[in-house]
Amino acid sequence: MKETDLKVAISRTYSKNDVVELARVIHRNEHLFNRLTRVYLDNEHPELAKKAAWILSHCVELNPEMIQPYLKKLVDCIARPGQHDTIKRNGLKILESVPIPYTLFGKIADLCFNCIKSGKEPVAIKAYSIGILDKISKEIPEIREELKIILQNLLPYESAGFRVRAKRVLSK
Repeated sequence: MKETDLKVAISRTYSKNDVVELARVIHRNEHLFNRLTRVYLDNEHPELAKKAAWILSHCVELNPEMIQPYLKKLVDCIARPGQHDTIKRNGLKILESVPIPYTLFGKIADLCFNCIKSGKEPVAIKAYSIGILDKISKEIPEIREELKIILQNLLPYESAGFRVRAKRVLSK
């Protein structure tokens, strides 16, 4: 599949079945995966990047190791000011599901704390951020204490989805 063919396939993706089918093809092919990742990271075609984000998250579910070389770029992409919620949500979903190198803990923790404390982020972004911080806190216990304080302060004011995720972390 050529890069232009991949972009056409991404742009035609409308349903979850389409996404899953395309992910099944791409996750087995490192060359296609690399191209898909470049489309996701590309800021010049936001509509295509949003569709690529959904496909990429499904590819990573099928083959988590393939995203490892791109983790720093993925974090930078999510943290980009004004980034679309779809890009952030799928990127955070990926980060929650894969091993994170210790060298990225600080940058990812800052990103996730900012997402949680933001009054503007959708619940899914906050929920994935909580999950990521919970995962990082297994290696850095100080993060768990900070996370618990923030969650306890926000709990009464947040949505049901946030509360479910927060209570899970607070019960540990």
